[in-house]
Amino acid sequence: MFDKSKLTAWFTRRRLITIGIVVLLYVLLRMFLARPVELPLIEPSSREVVEVVVASGRLRAVRESQLGAEAAGLVEELRVREGDRVQRGQLLGTLRPGEIPARFAQVRAGEEAARKTLEAEEAALRRTQQEAARAEELAKRQLIANTEAEKAATELQVQRARTEAARARLAESLAEIERVRPEFARREVRAPFDGVILRRLVEPGTSVTGNTTWFSIAEMGDIELYVETDENNVGKLAVRQPAIAVTPAYPDQAFAATLMQIGPNVDTERGVIGLRLIAAEVPPFMLPNMTVDVSIEVERTPSKLALPASAIGAGEASAFVLQLEQGRLVRTPVTVIGRNPEWVAVTGIEPGVKVLRNIRQGKEGQRVRN
Repeated sequence: MFDKSKLTAWFTRRRLITIGIVVLLYVLLRMFLARPVELPLIEPSSREVVEVVVASGRLRAVRESQLGAEAAGLVEELRVREGDRVQRGQLLGTLRPGEIPARFAQVRAGEEAARKTLEAEEAALRRTQQEAARAEELAKRQLIANTEAEKAATELQVQRARTEAARARLAESLAEIERVRPEFARREVRAPFDGVILRRLVEPGTSVTGNTTWFSIAEMGDIELYVETDENNVGKLAVRQPAIAVTPAYPDQAFAATLMQIGPNVDTERGVIGLRLIAAEVPPFMLPNMTVDVSIEVERTPSKLALPASAIGAGEASAFVLQLEQGRLVRTPVTVIGRNPEWVAVTGIEPGVKVLRNIRQGKEGQRVRN
């Protein structure tokens, strides 16, 4: 016969055993969670903290020019390509010669002949002057007749006239060269300043007019850095603040720059403001429109207690740290007096205390092994 009381007793014992196991597991879990954990701690150190405003943008040439020949014709030669660096006065390209070079060569030949003629006439003039002076002296001493001295003086006047005529012919030749030279120069394209070729818009054989652009060139003597930053940083910025700039293409070659202009226009949709900086020295790798990141020094806090930025939390009222007190993390308010992306200068804590290095790894009240 089935004993109902025994079955009830068996279920009761099973239930009590199950409850006991659950209670035991709960107690063990609480003990495990309550035991101290090992987390990285750090003591504040005395250091100089330089607060910076970080902004990103691009390198821009201060001046860009469009170049081309003043004359029309067919492109004969191009001596540079996009990206080439050029110097002021460097020949970049030419038109096909046509008749201008022949005319220029002709007037240059005329100038050379006129110069040689003048040199010969001037040499003859010096000899004639010497002969006239000698004849005059001999006549005074009555060693020759006066008529011979007069003849020498007449020859001197004639030679002076010949020399002046040769000098006038040379002047005419030089004037003709100066008249033809611009026509010759109009068929050349030369760099107006030191720079880099941004674009080459024609090729040899291209038909061009006097208004055709052959090259776009950017001056590299001065480089402007145009960057944008959050408009909330405007109160910290001031003209002439120093900055360090780096291009992602050359991350190990930072260079100095100076903040020269703030704004004036604010992009209200994105909440940013434009900044213009000038590089102290133009690095050789710089090219227009390269991406650049700048860190502008806005404040320098010397010899104050500082902690890594990761140790600082932002509360509703103020910043705080998790300080170790009697084996537990305690929330301690601090006042930030200077910061940069890596370090934060603070007041409100004493030297020698230990705080959680990364505030995200712990929480208030947590037990931590020292």
